[in-house]
Amino acid sequence: MSALVPIEVGLIVAVIIAVICFILFLVALASKKKVQNKIQSQYETREQQLSDKHKDELEKERIENKKTVTKQNEEHQATVNSKDREIDALKLFSKNHSEYVTDMRLIGIRERLVNEKRIRPEDMHIMANIFLPRNEFDDVKRISHLVLTRTGLYIIDSQLLKGHVLSGVSAMQFKEQPLLEQVFDTLDISKDVPHTLVFDKNKDNKSLSIIDYTEHLKDIEKLARDIQTKLNLKFTPTTILYFNPKRAGDVTISNYAQTSNSKVLVGPEQLNEYFNKFVFHGRIQYDVKELQRIMEEIETFN
Repeated sequence: MSALVPIEVGLIVAVIIAVICFILFLVALASKKKVQNKIQSQYETREQQLSDKHKDELEKERIENKKTVTKQNEEHQATVNSKDREIDALKLFSKNHSEYVTDMRLIGIRERLVNEKRIRPEDMHIMANIFLPRNEFDDVKRISHLVLTRTGLYIIDSQLLKGHVLSGVSAMQFKEQPLLEQVFDTLDISKDVPHTLVFDKNKDNKSLSIIDYTEHLKDIEKLARDIQTKLNLKFTPTTILYFNPKRAGDVTISNYAQTSNSKVLVGPEQLNEYFNKFVFHGRIQYDVKELQRIMEEIETFN
């Protein structure tokens, strides 16, 4: 029996060791499970945080988009209201049908250039019925249209016409058109100086009125120089004598002017072509701030 004691002791020790190992295994397994649960919990927490963050960002983006759309709608409505006021003002202050039609054509040109992304809204402004005081008393000159662009300022005087315009005509055209010499003699005007003559059909449709616009053009050019001085402009405004047709196709022109300080244009096609060429392709003369300064200064004496 005493011989079996070491064996029993060994068995007991082995059992104890096995139990200890099993306990250690269970502890390790529990520890691993705990670590896995912790990692899973951290992953789920992180996933939830990312999901919440993504939802917050989407909500912020939705709110920002809504603000942007709202702002765009407000700006669009403000533009529409401004345009309505501009049109109403032009209707109110235009002194005759020709000026009103010219105002509408100029607004149309500006809107088209803006819509085509060729200019920005602030690159072109149309002002109507401007008064330029020359002294402190009663010497006030009226400007029917003033167009302000980055490529320059344009004074436009518009007339309504059903007939033909001869621009820059002089004795050099008498050989080609002998009747012109008789016209010059009848009007008693210099044959050596280029003139702008207008043959306007009268309401009876049986007679013509012949009008010499040469002095009128000189007055417009003087007005341009006065504006340059009054507003301290770097460049002299371009002067334009524009003839609106009473009906489509009612006005034509023969242009003999080789050099001229003023432009003589007839019909909407020539007006469109002129501003397409010079407003978009012309040399930059003013920046947006300078245009705003000019407008504000004009408004101070109107």
